[in-house]
Amino acid sequence: MQKTIPSLTLASAIVTGAFAPVAVADTMDPVAGGAATTELTGTVAVVNTESRLMTLETPSGKFEVLHVPPEVKRIDEIKIGDKVTISETEAVLVDIDKGGSAGSMGSEFKQDMERAPGSEKPAGTMVDTLKIYGKVEAVDKAASKVTVRGPKETVTLSVKNAALLDDLAPGDGVVATYIRVISGMVE
Repeated sequence: MQKTIPSLTLASAIVTGAFAPVAVADTMDPVAGGAATTELTGTVAVVNTESRLMTLETPSGKFEVLHVPPEVKRIDEIKIGDKVTISETEAVLVDIDKGGSAGSMGSEFKQDMERAPGSEKPAGTMVDTLKIYGKVEAVDKAASKVTVRGPKETVTLSVKNAALLDDLAPGDGVVATYIRVISGMVE
């Protein structure tokens, strides 16, 4: 079964550290954000440890072929007939930085892995976090637009909630954080 669950609450939980593997140490509160979760559940029909491909048959009879990343060390323990649940959560958060480091350019990438403690079968979580730092170049409150210069390009974005632009000024820093959490469990 595959389902998608949009949730700003999940994005907030990730930022506040309520989602343990993604404890974020930033002191900024996000001004905008969103998240979506997709879940795939099925029975292993084929597992190839050399090519790292696994085929799941979903409860509806559909077959899904997945690449198992090299970070999954116990692929050889996954057997035909095992039940597998994989969830992927993607969240985007936007923060405004008015402090001394406001407007710095660049990006940071971090990957964390956590294996499920004491699990007899393979299970764990991978967390990828990408932060992109930019600078506000222009604010057009009348048109509800903001222009942001990032490390590689300058973009003009439409802002749905114009009130977010009230305290924004050229020179302010913008931090966009993209978080992807993939959890897998063999039952």
